[in-house]
Amino acid sequence: MTNDDLKKELSRCLSCRLKPCEKACPLGVSPHDFILAAKSGDYQQAARLIAEKNPLPQTCGLVCPSIFCQAACIRRKIDYALQIPCLQAQMIERGNLPPLTLPEPNGKKAAVIGAGPAGLGAVFELIKNGFYVDLYEKESTLGGAVRLIPQSRLPKEVLDKEIARLTQNDRVTVHLNTEITDFQSVKEKYDTVILSLGEPIPRTLGIKGEEHCISYKEYLQNPTKYQAEKIAVCGGGEVALDCALTAKANVEMFVRRRREDMRIDKNKHDELDKKGVVIRALTSITEINKTAATCTLTTISNQITSEGKAAPCPETKKSLSGYGIIIQALGSYYPKEKIPAGFITAGDMTGTTGTVVEALSSGIEAAKKAIEELK
Repeated sequence: MTNDDLKKELSRCLSCRLKPCEKACPLGVSPHDFILAAKSGDYQQAARLIAEKNPLPQTCGLVCPSIFCQAACIRRKIDYALQIPCLQAQMIERGNLPPLTLPEPNGKKAAVIGAGPAGLGAVFELIKNGFYVDLYEKESTLGGAVRLIPQSRLPKEVLDKEIARLTQNDRVTVHLNTEITDFQSVKEKYDTVILSLGEPIPRTLGIKGEEHCISYKEYLQNPTKYQAEKIAVCGGGEVALDCALTAKANVEMFVRRRREDMRIDKNKHDELDKKGVVIRALTSITEINKTAATCTLTTISNQITSEGKAAPCPETKKSLSGYGIIIQALGSYYPKEKIPAGFITAGDMTGTTGTVVEALSSGIEAAKKAIEELK
């Protein structure tokens, strides 16, 4: 965004007295306030206002969907909403990421198990309240599923810088390559423990031949390993989008519902169109058959019922061939029956988060609950 573009976008803010954008933010960041600071040229103050509530402020600015602050923007009733996430990212870029200001230690120690956005949100809140924190992560890097977001959407140097701000201080001890399975033993060593283990189990199609698919996690972790002339992506959300835009091939997305029901922003539709991705809306894959080198998909068309559900249409089966790779990008879940009793959980384990900002908020709320229970 050029200086002129930035000033033009900032000038579009109506400075609404009721601040609907702030109320819509899961973290309570106030676009009204940071835009007001930016209008006066004080980008450093704008960055400070954002970062005091958002642990990963530029990350969220780059990847947040339009369903929160933008959807609440009153400007939509006049022409179109402010590009608030983009403005947030610009404020951190131009105003710089302010250092954390931490209070005196309170003498208590917490363990956070899992270092995705929810775990990082919990760390943020705990150290702001004087805790020492041991952060355990089974992988070799911090960030969890956020690291699967392609470089084109989220430069890794941005994420690394923001994680370092949270963890490289005398209050946080990071334990990488450390998988915790005995949660009860850990609980005995700390004043409080927060579990944020993510969603380890990818959702599947539940059809014959799905063993020929790979999960979105496997693909996004190492996309260069999976090369093909033609790729099928099953799903219509953010992870499916990331897979489709990452692939260096002809891509077809299979979406069970209508294109307008896809859980991605309008500008992302434009990116898919620009890349030439074919979106097969109202289409479900019912069977996968693998030959020597490629797969043939059996599909069926769907229709949206009066109840708003996608229902298969009889007599619409067809075969589509030539797919070298099939990616299941339907999301993941944490099995409820495996969640240990008596622990505070955050993020995907709660089943209520679907975005980075929601996961951060969940981690912060989990930490607040833990702090309250210790009073």
